[in-house]
Amino acid sequence: MRLVHALGAAVAATTLVASVAKATVTASLVQIPVNSSAATAIGGTLPVRTFQLRVTQSGGEKWDVGSLKLSLVAGTSPAGYLYANPTVHSNTTGENKSYLAPGQTAADASFYDTYVTTPVFNATPTAGTAASHLNVVGSSDFPNTGPASNTPVVPSTATNTPGQNQTVNSVWGDQSGGQSTLPDGTYTVAQFTVVGSSGSFIRGYSGGSAAANTAQFFPSNAPSLTLPQGTMYLPILGDSNLDGFVDLADLNNVENNLGVNTATGDTNADGLIDLADLNNVENNLGNQVTPPATAGSLGSVVPEPTSIALLGLAGLSCLRRRR
Repeated sequence: MRLVHALGAAVAATTLVASVAKATVTASLVQIPVNSSAATAIGGTLPVRTFQLRVTQSGGEKWDVGSLKLSLVAGTSPAGYLYANPTVHSNTTGENKSYLAPGQTAADASFYDTYVTTPVFNATPTAGTAASHLNVVGSSDFPNTGPASNTPVVPSTATNTPGQNQTVNSVWGDQSGGQSTLPDGTYTVAQFTVVGSSGSFIRGYSGGSAAANTAQFFPSNAPSLTLPQGTMYLPILGDSNLDGFVDLADLNNVENNLGVNTATGDTNADGLIDLADLNNVENNLGNQVTPPATAGSLGSVVPEPTSIALLGLAGLSCLRRRR
């Protein structure tokens, strides 16, 4: 497969080809705890969870492009949406303009903004330096076979309500090459804060510099689910074993590990399995999701972009609640 990306005038278009290099940029999805006062400010009585998409650079490989689609699962109750902070979120690029800026703490609602970024953003936590390295050039078209749009889809601060802000569809990268100075390690490249019980399937890949820009597709994080290439599962609330169901098995995980801080069942990632986790499972018993079946089941494609070439980029599945 021939993959091409363009990251504006500052980043040359590169053909992604097969490579025997051992260097990798490996993606992972990590849930982080949400401060209780920030959660109340963000969602009121609705549950609030935050997930970070991270890449691990190794063998001299350097992340330089990310591409993904996700859409929250319809039908879960309460309805879910992706939080876009009204103070720091950009409706145009999806970036958080002050992430980890001086004075910002985990108690601030702005800390949990849904955004895309580059490794340099985290490594150099000042808005001016960080933003200069981020270039969002359009929407993804992986796994669709058609062209992408030059307009990315990002959450909007004007629609922080259930039924809105349910999709991210973006290709982005580093226009200044700043991450080329970063050592091997793990860095955040996107964040998703879900208000409500919904989950999602995130489809996409990362590209880097050392491995001839070979697309390194997101690995599955849900062994119990059969997922297409490049698909991660952002779980519905209460699905502790990542099997697509909230059921008796999840209830047992919590009940059997109450008071433990290192076992399956910590649904809110606060480091302790307790009554809050039990409520998360009990309140969502019966919720289910259906994984994307094939790469070709994603509906129509969007018009050919005029200013960028984006082939083989990250994907959005058709998501529906399984009955």
